Amino acid sequence: MAALPTIMALMRGLHLAATLSLLGAAGFSIWILPAARTEPDRLRLALSRLQWISGALALLAGAAWFTLQAAAIASVDTWSDIWPVLPVVAEHTRFGTMLMLRLALVAIATLAGLTRFGHYPVLALTAIALATQGSIGHAGATPGSAGSALLLSEALHLIAAGIWLGALLPLWLSLRELPLDDAAAVCLRFSPLGLACVLILAGTGFAQGLALIGGIPALFGTNYGRIALLKIVLFLLALGLAAINRLWLTDRLVASTPASAAGARRELMASALAEALIGLTVVTAAAFLASTVPGIHQQPVWPFPWQFTLATVQEDADFRQEVLISAALIAAAVLSMAAALLVRRFRWPALVLLLAAAVWRGPSFALLTAEAYPTSFQTSPTGFSADSIARGQVLFARYCVACHGPNGEGNGPAAAALRIKPANLTQPHVWGHTDGEMFWWLTHGIDDPEAGPGGALAMPGFQAAIPDEGRWALIDYVRAHSAAASFQRDPAFDTPVPAPSGPIACNGLSASTMSDLHGHVVLVVLGAPEPERPTADAVTLSVPDETSSASRPKPGACVATGVAAWNAYAILADLPVDEAAGATFLIDPNGWLRSVRPPGTANIDLTAAIRAIQAHPIEQRHGASHEHHH
Repeated sequence: MAALPTIMALMRGLHLAATLSLLGAAGFSIWILPAARTEPDRLRLALSRLQWISGALALLAGAAWFTLQAAAIASVDTWSDIWPVLPVVAEHTRFGTMLMLRLALVAIATLAGLTRFGHYPVLALTAIALATQGSIGHAGATPGSAGSALLLSEALHLIAAGIWLGALLPLWLSLRELPLDDAAAVCLRFSPLGLACVLILAGTGFAQGLALIGGIPALFGTNYGRIALLKIVLFLLALGLAAINRLWLTDRLVASTPASAAGARRELMASALAEALIGLTVVTAAAFLASTVPGIHQQPVWPFPWQFTLATVQEDADFRQEVLISAALIAAAVLSMAAALLVRRFRWPALVLLLAAAVWRGPSFALLTAEAYPTSFQTSPTGFSADSIARGQVLFARYCVACHGPNGEGNGPAAAALRIKPANLTQPHVWGHTDGEMFWWLTHGIDDPEAGPGGALAMPGFQAAIPDEGRWALIDYVRAHSAAASFQRDPAFDTPVPAPSGPIACNGLSASTMSDLHGHVVLVVLGAPEPERPTADAVTLSVPDETSSASRPKPGACVATGVAAWNAYAILADLPVDEAAGATFLIDPNGWLRSVRPPGTANIDLTAAIRAIQAHPIEQRHGASHEHHH
């Protein structure tokens, strides 16, 4: 069923909203309602009924969610096939066992609310039930300490949401039933608790966003990010209504005449109801987020034709001065406007000054933008693998040598006839472009700046000739070849270039790929006998040539088992494959290539070299978006 994911997300959201309402009603009765001197029977009955309805709705929606999810897990679509699946999913999947526990807690809490034991068991049991949410979502699928931090963050997030948003309907009921003085007292007590919950929601939401969205490009360029953006906007809208309630309407309710206070009561009731509806929409958005692949695991499609950059002002002092002057003038105009509003004088002249500053100096901020493409923030999905680098070399020879030349220096046989000369792909400018920018150019070509939109291309696109994975492989090869040229020019070249990924076999180490060696300095040796183990902590990785079979490494050492590893490292050393034996490479603990030495220079002071790269780590920088390890 095409609609199944949507229905499942709606049931998940309804279950979560009802559970939050159950928690909020109990918390309101414990912490907020005692501020009232009287508690009318109608209000007591209404709050009790709200708790019962919330609990029942949470159970029904949770059962529907479980049934639909079980059908999706087992890939069945008829009722006769679903029923036998339910006990299996409940018993043998983490989703099933945790949701059954959660529904049991909600059921006990609902029953406890109908007894004389009071609201404390309801509050405790429902809070525990909400705390299990992360274990059946993205947080539960995140390994290690990061996953544990996400679980704690999501538990706090949901409990705070329940205490704030779940208490809005009880607040509305109290405003309807209580005398004006008691209603004002309840609102005043609700405000500090709501503020504390908002702070917790903002902090935990920010932490979860960093872990699951992955940054501004994914916020605007992925489905997950756009749903999160909607959730953020709705949260800010609810926060704005809460601020109006506290700073304006509650004060009117407390200090006004009876007639004015009655109007404030009506406005507060409408605002609280609107806030509750917005909260319900936020919870629904959160349910769809939980059913969507996190932005950090998606390739963002950037929706804007520009992107923010500091490159222009960093490289040109005049441009930097222009932007700083514009920022100072506009800031002064904003301060003048704020002062005029504060003293309630000269507001129109201040507004005119602000508009004039914005029109006059605003265009300067275009210097902080650069052209962007839908793929600008995408990274190569190949993992910078040895296989991909080797494939890219073959494609480069077939499609690129005619213009860029065999060494990528822009001097191919066809270059002389071109008005715009091909780029030299061995120069540092390669590292100023992201993978996604290079992929866009390889796909659609590069415009001739003198031809205008829709005119001739300075470089053709290869979308029809080379599949997507081939174009990513070309980027990997260009980066590997450019790194080789950079290391020849400057042995201290420190742009982040990952070691080629691929399978390895180790003796005494639990590692099957290059990424498993992160945390160690790795000495890579092509074909030559293994050198003596350095005194500093390092792992030796031997790379057999394409005609040799991998032998068992010495204890504490590894050997590359991929057939393309030799070729990839020969490219990084800028050597023909039959002349690369004896070349050595140093990989730092973060997986970055730090030293490339040709054959005949293996007798370097390895201990000193290893200590040097450990003392001077390098970090990911703009243009080096080809990081594929985590």
